[in-house]
Amino acid sequence: MDQRPPLRKNPLVLVVDDDLAQRVLVQEALGAAGFDTDEAEDGAGGIARITDLEPDLVILDVMMPDLDGFAVCRTLRQESRTAHIPILIVTGLEDEESIERAFEVGATNFLTKPINWTLLGHHVRYLLRASETESELRAATLAAEAAARAKAQLLANMSHELRTPLNAVIGFAEFMANEGLGPLGNPGYVDCATDIKDAGDHLLSMINDLLDLSRIEAGRAELREDTVELRELVRVCLRTVAPQVEKAVLTLDSVLAEHLPAVKADERKLKQMILNLLSNAIKFTPADGRVELAVFTAENGDLIVQVRDNGIGIAPADIPRAMETFSQVDGSISRKYGGTGLGLPLTRSLVELHGGTLELESALGEGTTVALRLPARRVVQLGRQAV
Repeated sequence: MDQRPPLRKNPLVLVVDDDLAQRVLVQEALGAAGFDTDEAEDGAGGIARITDLEPDLVILDVMMPDLDGFAVCRTLRQESRTAHIPILIVTGLEDEESIERAFEVGATNFLTKPINWTLLGHHVRYLLRASETESELRAATLAAEAAARAKAQLLANMSHELRTPLNAVIGFAEFMANEGLGPLGNPGYVDCATDIKDAGDHLLSMINDLLDLSRIEAGRAELREDTVELRELVRVCLRTVAPQVEKAVLTLDSVLAEHLPAVKADERKLKQMILNLLSNAIKFTPADGRVELAVFTAENGDLIVQVRDNGIGIAPADIPRAMETFSQVDGSISRKYGGTGLGLPLTRSLVELHGGTLELESALGEGTTVALRLPARRVVQLGRQAV
């Protein structure tokens, strides 16, 4: 059964006060100002009446026997049905401690006695408008969060649906390129099959990035943590991007600390982060340029994985945009170099899952330095396990 109160023509204000004369005066003033009113003569009765009626606003006296106004206010704020109702506390106490306590227990505002009857209606009307605005903002926030969850779920579903046929395309293209059923005849067919596989691998990589982002945005990303040997992981990453480096005619250097520790991390995600940074640097560095991968520990024990290039760079003012999902700093650059704008945002999300940060410094025409910073608690060294 629907427990919501009926629609009202006028706002309903409930007055809770053990003083009968005060209740009458407040209700008369509010009635003259166009408000409907109801009342309760003590704290317990006020809680029951407020829960039943769900008024638009409560005027609550502090000094009541048994259950004072502070206790009533605290109780109302702890109940989901009444937590949103604006509460105007009326007190004869003007000391700072009482005022602070009123706000601590959840009062929206307070009035001191004697009440200015001329201004009471205006005061109530202002609080109601503020409450309505807050409710609208709260509803808009909830709607936006629901839309974000729906979008993330849609992207996840689409990614799953796309990966199955794409894996088949990649598998058959590789099978044909390897001439699994015998010679294809014209060597050009082998090249075509290889191109199909390469394009499929690229598309699958983008879909996987999209799926990872959607999981993170939906709060469903999980870390499969293990002890990762960084030196070996770096070797794998360098081998992976070697064809890309050769095609781009670049120099790729690696600088690893002599005593490189292991880290407690999700190895697949850490590899993905490093490859994203390397691929970005290679993509945006012109021929004969230089890319450097450095791995070391900072003075505070944090682990740093740093990729530096002397490529086209980013204007400092554009760095925040480069961190946004699907954002491209310059449309002409994206058309020239390709990419979806997922690399840096995904990398930042993945390192934040590990409790770390992504740091980026760049200057237009001078190159870019990007660093993954994993907290010291993830470092495994000298026989000590990370916690």
